[in-house]
Amino acid sequence: MDEIRYTVDARDVRLNTFRVTMEIGREAENVEIAFPAWTPGSYVIRDFAGNVSDVFAERKGRRFDIKKKDKSTWEIGRTPATVNYTVHAHRHSVQDSYVDDEHLTINGASAFAYAKGVESLPHVVTIVPHEGWSRVSSSLKSLDTWKLYAENYDILVDSPIEVGNHEVHKFTVKGKEHELALFGRGNIDVNKFLRDLKKIVQSEISIMGEAPYERYVFIYHLIPKGSGGLEHLSSTHCISDPFLFRKREDYLSVLELFSHEFFHLWNVKRLRPKPLGPFDYSKENYTEMLWFSEGFTSYYELLAIRKALISSPSEFLRALCREIEIYKNTPGRLHQSASESSFDTWIKFYKGGENARNSTISYYNKGALLAMLLDLLLIKSTDGKKRLQHVMRHLYTQTYRRGRWFDEPDFIDAFSRVADIDISSFYSNYMKKPGELPLEDYLGYAGLRLDREISRDACLYIMMSADNPLTIAAVLEGGPAADAGLYPRDEIIAVNGTRIKDDLKDRIAELSVGSKVEITVARDGRLRRVELIPKMRPPKIYLKQKKEASGRQRKVYENWCYARWDVPIDYSALRDPENYQKRYEII
Repeated sequence: MDEIRYTVDARDVRLNTFRVTMEIGREAENVEIAFPAWTPGSYVIRDFAGNVSDVFAERKGRRFDIKKKDKSTWEIGRTPATVNYTVHAHRHSVQDSYVDDEHLTINGASAFAYAKGVESLPHVVTIVPHEGWSRVSSSLKSLDTWKLYAENYDILVDSPIEVGNHEVHKFTVKGKEHELALFGRGNIDVNKFLRDLKKIVQSEISIMGEAPYERYVFIYHLIPKGSGGLEHLSSTHCISDPFLFRKREDYLSVLELFSHEFFHLWNVKRLRPKPLGPFDYSKENYTEMLWFSEGFTSYYELLAIRKALISSPSEFLRALCREIEIYKNTPGRLHQSASESSFDTWIKFYKGGENARNSTISYYNKGALLAMLLDLLLIKSTDGKKRLQHVMRHLYTQTYRRGRWFDEPDFIDAFSRVADIDISSFYSNYMKKPGELPLEDYLGYAGLRLDREISRDACLYIMMSADNPLTIAAVLEGGPAADAGLYPRDEIIAVNGTRIKDDLKDRIAELSVGSKVEITVARDGRLRRVELIPKMRPPKIYLKQKKEASGRQRKVYENWCYARWDVPIDYSALRDPENYQKRYEII
């Protein structure tokens, strides 16, 4: 048996566990098995072995002693052998596995150990389902209803599996089958969602020029307060709240999630920096280019929806304005570069922390803005003959299709070859260094200006805890709260001597800007009074057309956002999605 076989037994799920039997058929000595410490696409150490218990091995039906070597590795010794273990799976996320009496979700890194040295062998998974379950959805090759085939361990880990009685919906684009495996209930209009999802698939294939897969699977969970998405080679796993489909702004945020993860099938899964595959699952895999892999994908998640004519020009521009607001309201932009943000993702981005906004910048956020600037530069410099997608296609052709990765020189060289543009100084100034981006100048290529809507509401420049709306989660550098000495974890008790209950946001907004105010807080169990002077809230930002825009600028605008210049930009009816308001609200 020159393959690795797994049997996943989900018959007994009372403790949210499933049992795995791993058969190693190849004859070898000194064999070790290990669980990944992380999962590709989510750059933080998770130590999946922590959810594993009751590990033992058998040879010819007899149990034998095995030794745990480190946190994730067991010494098996001679094979053929069979390894048995239990996985506890009760966390709704796109990185972990989950099981209860309704369904089983397997995200490979959290469920499948690998035998060191034979990861290139075929891997076969057999599901023993819970009573009453009827179907399996996965991008893996199906050998029969309950048996799946992966060419190697990397493919296995890169192919989530959904088991149960979920809904299955299919559509075809470019002769390729696409499947939506939908678990959960909410106010989703499935037919409308499928129509828009198909448009996104068509739009992104037109951007990148080909569909490099035979079949693609979207696994989608509707889970209360759920969120997240994770890309895979020919599939993706997305989670959202079940009731985000009534309000237009929230619905668009769901489509943006799917647009983002689908675009990753090119950018990351195939077009990738050197460290992002083949993977070392035992430790961090460092790269300075996540601003490209994630940030450019964040830009195209918005552009693809606009190109598909799902979002209006105003909605597209407002979405970019939100990215600009996030960037401008993050003091860390002045302390950390996009390259540093990428490299330090393992210790900073996913772990956050009370000082994250002051010391870091998101490579998603800054990367999206970098992509926008370069797209505008290319359109302007080539009179609309070339744009960023042509650089992406060139890199894809010169690297992935030739079986290789790309690096910083390849990225810079692509602009020269595609459009005879030297971006060396742009790269060194804006990818490698912290600081402001030339937003006004580059948006001016499209005849646009940044318009700031000034608010007279007072602001302390603090962010509140999601768990306790009276507890400070972050104090922003340069704001009145920081200057006066308020700290994260301070609980606000009173403003100007009056008790605060559930009206903190309104009470702060009603204060007089520039006038002294007394804030009473509880800190480590003791009351403290702090005096400060509120400032005005950060402005809302809108992109507006310049009345004096030239014909060339108007043409750049039309090429860039797939809209006619004379169609008015109207923000009056637009609202920001709820997840944006909650995550980035400053008071």
